[in-house]
Amino acid sequence: MPAPTKDELKRFCEIDGWEELKTTDHWRYKKTLDNGDILRTRVSLGRGPACDDPALWHRIWRHQLALESEEEFWETLRTRNPPARGAPKPPPREPSMPTWLADYLLYRMGRSEEEVFGLSEEEAMELYLRDIRGQQGYR
Repeated sequence: MPAPTKDELKRFCEIDGWEELKTTDHWRYKKTLDNGDILRTRVSLGRGPACDDPALWHRIWRHQLALESEEEFWETLRTRNPPARGAPKPPPREPSMPTWLADYLLYRMGRSEEEVFGLSEEEAMELYLRDIRGQQGYR
C-alpha cells in the first residue's frame, strides 16, 4: 500500500479524536488512550509527500498511531470510524514479598511469574529456605 498524503494523515487524526497542538513547522497531534498511554505524531507543513520511506511509514502507523495494521489506518479513513484499540491494560502485578526474594525465586530457582506472584511472603520464604538448605546439604 502507498504511504498516505499529509491530508490523509491529518484526516485520520481528526477522525480518531486527536488533539491538535500549536503548530510551527508541523501540525502536531496528541492523543491519550484509555489505558493512559499518550500518543504523539506530526505532519509536516512543507511540500512533498507525507512520508516517502516505507520503513518510516511502518514505524508511524505502528508506534505513533498505535495501530495493529496499516489496514486499520485505511479502514478508519474509509469508514470514518476510529480504530478500536482494545481495553485498558491492567496494572502490572507485583509480588507480595521483598524484591530480592521474588528475584531469587524467579531467576535463581527458575520459578514462573505466575507461581511467584501467587505466593504469600511466608510461602516464598519457605521455598527460599528450602533451596538454601538443599545447597548446603541440609534436609
